[in-house]
Amino acid sequence: MTLSDDALSALEDARARVHAQVAQARERAEDAGRMAGDVRTATATAVSPGREVRVTAAAGGRVDRVEIAEVALSRDARNLSRLVTETVRAAQRDAADAALRRMTQSLGETSPLVAAARQRLDDEYAHSTHGTRSE
Repeated sequence: MTLSDDALSALEDARARVHAQVAQARERAEDAGRMAGDVRTATATAVSPGREVRVTAAAGGRVDRVEIAEVALSRDARNLSRLVTETVRAAQRDAADAALRRMTQSLGETSPLVAAARQRLDDEYAHSTHGTRSE
């Protein structure tokens, strides 16, 4: 093999590596687009411990649906309000957790974006909720 053959071989190897990196970058960009859509549309449903209240919420906090069972109407207004509020909060937290899991899947556990999102969720939902998950 001559020097020019070695140089051509090295150039071809470099070109192949660049093509592989471009393909990997393209794949990551496509996954990032899918991840963004999944995070935007993440929802979860929470049910109160006694199953009186069922709430579906989105990761951004939007409440999509609240269902109150007939049996809940026997509660006084203060207790029912507390139960609804706790169940809404549980659904919101569960949806945010689903979005965070999707981010982690795409970006990796050690991603600074994942760490920042996790910290924001921990700060926002520092108080425990009493709802139970039901997805």
